[in-house]
Amino acid sequence: MKVTKLWSSRQKPTVSFELFPPKSPKGAEKLENTIDTLAGLKPDFVSVTFGAGGSTREGSHQLVDKLKNEKMLEVVAYFAGYGLGPEDISAVLDDYQALGVENVLVVRGDLPREQENFKPHPQSLPHASDLIAFIRPRYSFCLAAAGYPEGHIDCQSKD
Repeated sequence: MKVTKLWSSRQKPTVSFELFPPKSPKGAEKLENTIDTLAGLKPDFVSVTFGAGGSTREGSHQLVDKLKNEKMLEVVAYFAGYGLGPEDISAVLDDYQALGVENVLVVRGDLPREQENFKPHPQSLPHASDLIAFIRPRYSFCLAAAGYPEGHIDCQSKD
């Protein structure tokens, strides 16, 4: 279910949890137990970060798949597209679509911490708004975005 429908049809508060992929086998075991506990609380949806905090994009994909298709939870999948070219962006979104994801939270994303000499793809989309403009005509996801009300540190102008 698209979260916009959920929010518009509810008369009570919406409950959600945000999870990030584990970075270690011990973390994976702990997360598995946590998922079972949280699923028992019947959240309206669970959001999953995208390669954040040292985790991997593949880990995000696996967690989205587990939550959506094994635990039967509604998922809002983060997508951070900074540095990716159009083909890579489409590949991730095609995977989400194949998993049955209906909701995507679009963020620009940060520079990879572990890559000092990182060079974004020449056709990289530099802002979340650019990613949304790319995604909207190609996919039917319910899109959300994270922004900076006071302006992002890299923002040249707040206009």
